[in-house]
Amino acid sequence: MEKKDKSFYIMMSVLIVAAACLPVYGAYCIGGHDVAYHLLRIEALKAGILAGRPFLKVNMLFFGGMGYASSLFYPDFLLYIPALFRCFGMSIDLSYNLFVVFCIACGFASCYFGVHHITGRHDAAFAAAAIFTLYQYHIDDIYTRAAVGEYTAVIFVPLIFAGLYDLMYEGKQGHLLLFAGMTGVILCHTITTILCLVLCLVLFAVNIKKMAAEPKRPLAILVTALLVLAVTSFYWLPVLEQFATGAFATDTTYFNLDYESKLPVSVFMDENTGTGIMIWLLLLTRFLIRKDDKDDSLMGFADICTLMAAVFTIGVTTLVPWAHLQGILGFMQFPWRMLIITGPLLAFSEGIYVSRIITAVSKDEGADIKSKAILLGVSAVMLFSCIGNLQRNDQTYYSYSDDYYDYIPFTGEVIGGEWLPKAVNNREALIDSCNTAVTDKGENLEVVRQGNELGVNGLGDDTEYVDVPFIYYKGYRASDTDGGAALPVTGEGDNGRARVYTDGSEGIRVYYAGTVIQHASAIVSIVTVLVLAAWLILTCVRDPHFREGASQRK
Repeated sequence: MEKKDKSFYIMMSVLIVAAACLPVYGAYCIGGHDVAYHLLRIEALKAGILAGRPFLKVNMLFFGGMGYASSLFYPDFLLYIPALFRCFGMSIDLSYNLFVVFCIACGFASCYFGVHHITGRHDAAFAAAAIFTLYQYHIDDIYTRAAVGEYTAVIFVPLIFAGLYDLMYEGKQGHLLLFAGMTGVILCHTITTILCLVLCLVLFAVNIKKMAAEPKRPLAILVTALLVLAVTSFYWLPVLEQFATGAFATDTTYFNLDYESKLPVSVFMDENTGTGIMIWLLLLTRFLIRKDDKDDSLMGFADICTLMAAVFTIGVTTLVPWAHLQGILGFMQFPWRMLIITGPLLAFSEGIYVSRIITAVSKDEGADIKSKAILLGVSAVMLFSCIGNLQRNDQTYYSYSDDYYDYIPFTGEVIGGEWLPKAVNNREALIDSCNTAVTDKGENLEVVRQGNELGVNGLGDDTEYVDVPFIYYKGYRASDTDGGAALPVTGEGDNGRARVYTDGSEGIRVYYAGTVIQHASAIVSIVTVLVLAAWLILTCVRDPHFREGASQRK
């Protein structure tokens, strides 16, 4: 790339990212439907880090110390970044705003890298990254919905696309990209993971003959899938364990898919949870490509991305009989979640289409000016869309004090509370009694909390059990404060509390210790990461290009 072209792409990339970050340049934290919950997640991680328990599955800050298994059921991979900002003394507002900027910049870079990897063209990469970053649903996800899980997970989606293209269309070693992409998505958002799996299965089906003819390709995909499962086992295995041993509010239907589906025309309108019309207008570039430039694997992949984007978009509308699918797909909560995949699909396809047009005009006089004009046109369309969406956003700003979550009622901001045990029937009662234990005789006893642990003293010899102020999840342990003998802990307590059978103890100690599966799965993940790291290092060292580069640097 020439120096002047490099300067152009850098300048335009900064402009696109800066435009997407416009709402966070103020001193306060922008609102959003779910922002209070995600800020609470960040504060809970901060509390765990400062207490020396950074990877605690049941966060101790929630419900005034009663605990909530947010980190167990909802992966926190990238949320450790703002949590560390908070540990270093940064304000809640600034730490969250910087995190938003970080996610937007990473998403742009991921899409740029993914498209450049499969096309080898900077024009395609830039066009795709601009579309990906400024896509209406993506902007709404960040600023209107504050859907942290979705807008962090989508960062890794372009890597999945690039890896799939390499493996299924070019026969290249795309497993590393697919591995990185799927691992990142799994560790950010479960529903986005399911959507990506659906997309993978569709692409496998489309290329089934090619897969069957070249067994190395499906084998590489299988090995990649197993490695992804191994690395992420510390997350999904404990989740399965909890569901196998308890019942949670996820079984309760809070959202009606049929009601939340959209009229077909509204998907294209400039409104929340839509795609906007601007990104679809860019599909007109498909009809400007010369016929002799269409017949290759890259164009075939682009066309499949376009088709899948259309299918996902139709899927959010009333054209789908969502009322009959509620029992199967109710976990999605909202059909329009599928639009999180539509954006990356259209970004990839339209980036490829734009690059083909630029290739065509590069044969004409003034090619450089024409190619830059095309990229400026794409940028202008997406900037127009972005600014319109930001102006429509009705979320206000708020300044969160550093002690905001010291106020106990604010620690119960868990939206639908999907990860509460079904035995919890009164959230307000959890808050009101977060520092009180209740014996089988009905006596109220004060508890002493220290980090992840609480103590109860003054129990009588005739006390059979005590309900302690911890929401019960499998993995709690209790012991006698005198002899240290282990005591039984169950989830039979009133309103979902942990119940400890005291066995005549005068005082007890209760804490979340985790389970054998939690500890074993963490070991599996760590060992897999170490083995992969060793393999990558050996591969690089054995690579003659790597050795030659190292020699030159010396």
